[in-house]
Amino acid sequence: MIPINLIRQYHFCPRIVYFQELTNIKPIYPRHVNFGIDYHRYQEKLSKNRKFKKLNIEFYEVILDKYLENETLNICGKIDLALVNKDEIIPIEFKDTGSKKPNYAHILQLCRYGVLLENHYSKSFKTAFISYSNNLKLHKINITPKIKDDFFDTIKKIEKILENDIFPNSSANEAKCTQCEYLNYCDDRI
Repeated sequence: MIPINLIRQYHFCPRIVYFQELTNIKPIYPRHVNFGIDYHRYQEKLSKNRKFKKLNIEFYEVILDKYLENETLNICGKIDLALVNKDEIIPIEFKDTGSKKPNYAHILQLCRYGVLLENHYSKSFKTAFISYSNNLKLHKINITPKIKDDFFDTIKKIEKILENDIFPNSSANEAKCTQCEYLNYCDDRI
């Protein structure tokens, strides 16, 4: 099964998918990865008592830190948070980053959460939110057919790498490469 985080990783650099899933290399993660793990734990703790009034959404159930998988779609992952109402399921992702607005890799990762939830709970998925640690502002994302198409296209590309043991080309720039835990293994980078 393809873990949810591979969507974001693929869009950062497709070689991370290769190194993470097809090699025995044990990366040394930068400190910010541990900060992200701590941030998610903190948000999970806070979310247990939140009412989410800011969202102006009626809901009857809060799903928190739940692992889901779908064998048909060949995807799996842990959902940070989702709200369930009578009409739909709304995933919310927490990101510990300096971003001021959602990037497309985060939106596609969020789409993956929504697709997992949609299939598991038999509820529609049209809206999602991302919250960044630097300002805790919730960014509403309307999930369009194009976003879902791009999501499924990314899954196919990841599956191709994994099934065929392909070392993919990368268009990552120096800024991305210098923060990558696999930099020492890419022989044609910086």
